[in-house]
Amino acid sequence: MARSSQGHAEGRFALLGLICAMAVLLFATRDAAVERRAVPTLTDDIQAPVAAFLARPLRAAEGAIAGAEDRARALEENRELRRELAELRSESQRLGAMRLRLERLEAMLAIDLNGEIPTDRITARVVSDPDGPFVRSYLLGAGQGSGVRDGNAVMSDAGLVGHVVSAGARSARVLRLDDLNSRVAVMNLRNGARAILVGANDGTAVLRFVTGEEPFIAGDRIVTSGDDGRLPQGLPVGSVSSDDGRFLVTLDFTQRPVDWVVVLPTQPVALAEDVEADAGAAATDGAGQ
Repeated sequence: MARSSQGHAEGRFALLGLICAMAVLLFATRDAAVERRAVPTLTDDIQAPVAAFLARPLRAAEGAIAGAEDRARALEENRELRRELAELRSESQRLGAMRLRLERLEAMLAIDLNGEIPTDRITARVVSDPDGPFVRSYLLGAGQGSGVRDGNAVMSDAGLVGHVVSAGARSARVLRLDDLNSRVAVMNLRNGARAILVGANDGTAVLRFVTGEEPFIAGDRIVTSGDDGRLPQGLPVGSVSSDDGRFLVTLDFTQRPVDWVVVLPTQPVALAEDVEADAGAAATDGAGQ
């Protein structure tokens, strides 16, 4: 009986020992698993900042390359925009010049010509204003090849400019009304009073050889009279600006820039000596026959 009790006690102790051993083994295995999981985590914690530190120069290089490409692309686009802007400015200037030219030509065509003034017109451009035998003259880009002849009246869209004093094949020189050598027969539209318009070399002209009492007053409109036989009657000249005895005239054509003009192909009236010469030549030819 005593042996049986002792055997049972030993069995219980053995079972308890086995349970303890199994618990120790279980806890040991769990700690090993935790340690095995902790090792990769620790490695990742160390590797992440190291990798980030090592990748920083690479990212900086990539950003620099991308920035350089963007700057190069922006520079090329900027150059293209500048080129297009220059082309647009050039085109705008060209269109502006064409618009001004069209306006001038339309103004030339709109000049009202009446009476004995011919309707034929020769449009010419003022190409330069060079020094020459006259202080104030224009050089036109049209000559005898276009029908321009000596003595032809020259007008701007504002009024009479002068007359042709010499015509070449492709150019002609115009003596302006304000030149000291210019002499033009004029009259007052208000009362028909006559005078000679003489240039003053300062952009104006004065009336000389005035006929009648108080024939001109300030504000009177002056036109050509045709009495000199060279220019037709009725071409607008200007307005009297002073009636203090000098009869200063403000010329219409000086009030606007002159770049295009109209040449009137008029035939000047022959002078007396020319008529006598022609008559003598005809008589000589008749006697010879």
